[in-house]
Amino acid sequence: MRKSRLIIGAAGIALLATTTAIASAATGGGLTLGERTVGRQTDGSVVTAENKFIRPIGTSIEQTGQVMDLAVRPDGKVAVDLTKSGDGLFSVVDLVGNKVVQQYTPPKGTGSADVGLGGLLFSADGTKLWATQSKNLIRFDVAADGRLSAPAVIALPAAGADAPGASPIPSGLAWAPDGKTILASLSGHNAVVGIDSATGAVAWRSPVGMAPRDLVVVGNHLLVGNEAGRRPVAGDKTNKSYTSDVVTKNGRASTGTVSELDLATHQVVRDYPVGLDPTALVVNGTDVFVANAGDDTVTLLDTKQGKAQRTFNVNPLPGQPFGSSPNALAMLDSSHLAVSLGRNNAIGIYELHGRNGSPQFAGLVPTAWYPGRIIVDKPLGKIVIGNLKGVGALGKERTISQGPGTTPATGKQVYSDLGVVQLIDPPKPEQMAKYTSTVFENNQWYALQHKDEIAAEQARNKAAPVAVPTRVGDPSTIKHVILLVRENRTYDQVLGDDPRGNGAPALAQFGKAITPNAHAIASQFPLIDNLYSEGTNSASGHTWLDAAFVNDYLERSYANYVRSYGQPDAMVYSKSGFLWDNALAHGKTAKVWGEYAKDFVAPDGTHAAGNWADWYRDSEILEGKQTGELHTPVGYNKSISDIPSLDGILSRNYPLFDTKIPDQYRTDLFLKDLQGYEKTGDLPNLNMLWLSSDHTNGTTAGYPTPAAMQADSDLAVGRIVDAVSHSKYWKDTAIISIEDDSQNGVDHVDGHRNVMLVASPYAKKGAVVSTYYSQANVTRTVEQILGLPPMNQLDLVAQPMYDVFTDKPDFTPFDALPNTIPLDTMNKSSAAATSTVEKQWIDWSGQQDFSKVDMLAFEPFNRMTWYASNNYSKPYPGDAKVMTPQEVLAEFPQAAAQSGDVDGNLPEVKSQVPVK
Repeated sequence: MRKSRLIIGAAGIALLATTTAIASAATGGGLTLGERTVGRQTDGSVVTAENKFIRPIGTSIEQTGQVMDLAVRPDGKVAVDLTKSGDGLFSVVDLVGNKVVQQYTPPKGTGSADVGLGGLLFSADGTKLWATQSKNLIRFDVAADGRLSAPAVIALPAAGADAPGASPIPSGLAWAPDGKTILASLSGHNAVVGIDSATGAVAWRSPVGMAPRDLVVVGNHLLVGNEAGRRPVAGDKTNKSYTSDVVTKNGRASTGTVSELDLATHQVVRDYPVGLDPTALVVNGTDVFVANAGDDTVTLLDTKQGKAQRTFNVNPLPGQPFGSSPNALAMLDSSHLAVSLGRNNAIGIYELHGRNGSPQFAGLVPTAWYPGRIIVDKPLGKIVIGNLKGVGALGKERTISQGPGTTPATGKQVYSDLGVVQLIDPPKPEQMAKYTSTVFENNQWYALQHKDEIAAEQARNKAAPVAVPTRVGDPSTIKHVILLVRENRTYDQVLGDDPRGNGAPALAQFGKAITPNAHAIASQFPLIDNLYSEGTNSASGHTWLDAAFVNDYLERSYANYVRSYGQPDAMVYSKSGFLWDNALAHGKTAKVWGEYAKDFVAPDGTHAAGNWADWYRDSEILEGKQTGELHTPVGYNKSISDIPSLDGILSRNYPLFDTKIPDQYRTDLFLKDLQGYEKTGDLPNLNMLWLSSDHTNGTTAGYPTPAAMQADSDLAVGRIVDAVSHSKYWKDTAIISIEDDSQNGVDHVDGHRNVMLVASPYAKKGAVVSTYYSQANVTRTVEQILGLPPMNQLDLVAQPMYDVFTDKPDFTPFDALPNTIPLDTMNKSSAAATSTVEKQWIDWSGQQDFSKVDMLAFEPFNRMTWYASNNYSKPYPGDAKVMTPQEVLAEFPQAAAQSGDVDGNLPEVKSQVPVK
């Protein structure tokens, strides 16, 4: 791309954005979500679960699984990507024929069966490929058509004293100037290493900053971006990320640095301060650009002068909150920089004006969902983009069983991702205005023009209180919001049997017979049948709800979760903070029961003791249904958080996620607090509770059946709505119940479709609301009611859920319905097994850790519940036989990575490459 071909500067793009926005406002705002459902549209676009459209330009090559990282072979004809949740851990893409030629998982005996956080490196002749895993590198032979074979493991060194017990977690690879040494950043060890590519020997190791990620070479120097910033010094406030302490503010990593090493001495010669979360680096002569994903900025490093020359903002919405997530870079030529804006589903292009001139924003190019890698393919004259989420969960249907008492269901599921490798021609000047307008439409940014007009009009008039104000800060008739966060269900799974909505009764595994209160609330109040989870699992789901944003670190961690599972982790928490931070910063009161807490511990620091029967008996005693002493006095165990702002408003007595503690116990504690607020009159404005029994424990002995645990959760919601609706707070309260994610169910519309319930005098009675909404709309609605401004781009654009509420209240209370299934209906014990395979599955299930959210292997867990539903005699759909747990893990080794068990319970294997 020559300079003369590039389009418009900063003034031009500002004019384009303004004039197009005004024209769009006059004609209805372009593409609107309306009542569209997630998925492919008749106009060729795709609606995502993030309040966005995608309309990628160029050629889209779809593959099963997310594209976590991408490399192009030196001849430009083949790309290989690290793949998550696909038909293989590595995908080979023919860039000439525009097709996937192989999806490949290394066989048993080649080390841990997981992908790394990032890092792929071809040999100069393209016949070898190195890739990262959590504990090793792995080397492949590469055939002429790109197919991978002959995997060989290259072991990495043990952790140093500054990262005790940590896995290496390589996250970036590059060639040293000698063309023989592989340079690898070890995120888990806070170090970089040099590896002899011929022997696999680790030649040297050097400490750098915290959580190093991408790296580049300039001359004989190595520069590496430290995603968690500088090393702590005495007096710093710190928090944990993986096994290391990192410098923090309110619990989140608060610095970003780039370390420069002299490759002759392997010593750090300087550290450059940059923005938050430096995720990607690219070389331009002797300069290096750094993408700061947590700040929406790019920093220019002058390596000749050894200084950070300038930092510029890459948020396409000047003056608006952050949220673009710049996560990859590429030089289109010496004077044009391409920046991947992950959350904007776009590539931003900047025209450079020398080291001392300000880069000019030249426009946006539309991509598929969440671009994360840009490579200029010079032999083909193309730009290759790896899009993690691609077109969403539009892959093959899956079958999920919930165990005895429920019917297996087949439908769309959140892990059926179709990632996209996208090929585009270098954009021409005459195309960029249209491309930029497309990105604005896709992201619903033109709707901001309408909001500004409404705000300006309303500012001229004194606003009367309404349920959901149209302008932030105007009064609401609702003074208190109670947000109930639950676990893992799809709309169809619970409400699919309600004939009024867009449901599939055959998929209602926990229908009205098991969840009478959910159905009664959806009948007395609105039935909401077109709302989606942005996240895939609890790690991202809770963060989406609580922060309306997931940063690039957490999005990439989805590949592995070897560093952490969402929280506690200082690198997960977003710069814009959480919903409770927003409330407290704007004069509102807040209280949190369990949500986002770190642990629930006894005085000695151990996790709360007792089994399900102990905690269930305690709930019965608290409710007066039994007599005797509690197995653990209320207040003996205390909830804690690593986020200072949360720790100060956390209910100490209330447990976080732990399926051995029934939701009835949680409800008893909350209702006791509610009684106290009745006396004191100071119920907080924002109240957040975590109810987790609907997660279930599958068929694990010692726990109730999935149906009974779902009934427990349903009764908890019913009791809370009942109690609040009969309290003095009912007149100005809204209760919202929503799942953190939808991963453990299927749906006929999309696997992300969520179960949302709203109970309030101001909720529309008996309405059916089919407007497109996501969890970000829920967060925005809470903000709008409480007079809080949006925290970032995602809730800024999200429309408050106006059509769920009314300004004419109906104060009729809600009466909870009794559970139809005894809550202590227990799973079968191992001793009661009638076959060897049944006993093996019950024993395997008993070894899983259900105290940690979602820490289970999806493939074996799903088969276990299927077998239990079919008397261990019927093969899971697609399998040839009924398998044992070890047979499932051997066939699906990558599935175990979802449980945090990155070795998939396979025996340890020694390297196939000699390592000195």
